[in-house]
Amino acid sequence: MNLLLAGQLFSFSLKVTAGLVLLAGWRRYRRNSLLLWSLFFLSSSLSIVSELLGFNLGVPLFQAIGVSFLAGGVVSLLDEEAVGFPIHSLRLTALTLPFLVSVYIVLYAKVVPDPKPIYLSYGVAGIFYAFAGVVLWGVRRFYPRSGTLLSAIITLHGIHKMDYPFLRPVEWFAPIGFTLGATLNALEVVAFIHVVLSERFRNIVEAEKPEVVKKGVFIVSPDRFRAYVEALSDFPVLAFARRSDFPERWEVHLLTTVEGPGNIGPTQLHRIIERTRSYLAEAHRENVTGVVVIEGLEYLMMYNDFRSVLKFLATLADYIALYGGMLVLVLDEKSFDERQLKTLRQVLNVGEGK
Repeated sequence: MNLLLAGQLFSFSLKVTAGLVLLAGWRRYRRNSLLLWSLFFLSSSLSIVSELLGFNLGVPLFQAIGVSFLAGGVVSLLDEEAVGFPIHSLRLTALTLPFLVSVYIVLYAKVVPDPKPIYLSYGVAGIFYAFAGVVLWGVRRFYPRSGTLLSAIITLHGIHKMDYPFLRPVEWFAPIGFTLGATLNALEVVAFIHVVLSERFRNIVEAEKPEVVKKGVFIVSPDRFRAYVEALSDFPVLAFARRSDFPERWEVHLLTTVEGPGNIGPTQLHRIIERTRSYLAEAHRENVTGVVVIEGLEYLMMYNDFRSVLKFLATLADYIALYGGMLVLVLDEKSFDERQLKTLRQVLNVGEGK
């Protein structure tokens, strides 16, 4: 067995193993990012099989499908963690990515004496591969080590794939290239598993249930909320607020128009819903009462009408009921008129807080 074939078989084994492990993780945690990343590894393994069997059409096809699943998984993770992608970054990507792909293709056609489309597919896939790694950088706030490592490895792997069309025909470099690719595959698998097994990704860690925690929806005043913060200081609370000075164990998303990792705009209510759903679902699986705090309803009302905010809160209340969680609405009742407060309490079936 030559070095080239050994590298291919090693990469295939890694990808299949990683795909099955992530698929098992998806069955447990039901996070879309896990499912898409599992399909990414399995699709990539089929690309290797296609090359081994001489099925040339399958190589670019499964490469493209795999990168699509990779990028989809990255976007899903950003959505699950309520991390917005800055609009200026999207604009820059839209303006430059198509141009860069075109330049890459033209350069390949000019430099390589006998250009082959099948090799070119690796390079183009590598561009989007590296792009997915750069986008993944946005989760570094929540995964300081594992997220940064995974982002760096995916980006480097994408850059390595970009040299494939140029160096693959070079006979002496082919085994080296596949060895390097196999090494990056191994590091990639380790980095993915590191993220998936982290306490942050699994959302909930074991914690004693404070007496203040009980199921349902509760409205508390800002003054009364201070007692909740103290009682829940060691509990993994999910909070959406206008400030960030909360206990270290809390996952806090700032409600603001200023772009930043984990920040949520006042009109992006769907992101609050999605993050809450994911958090409560995992809490339920771990037999923990998930606690969600929203401090800043008055701020949300500045950008949304009362009916929209009420529908938003009703959806959150539905998830609270479904997963047996607790929703704490920090509210100065003087900010709402009597009719609005009555409607709010009726629709949300507000309980009496301690």
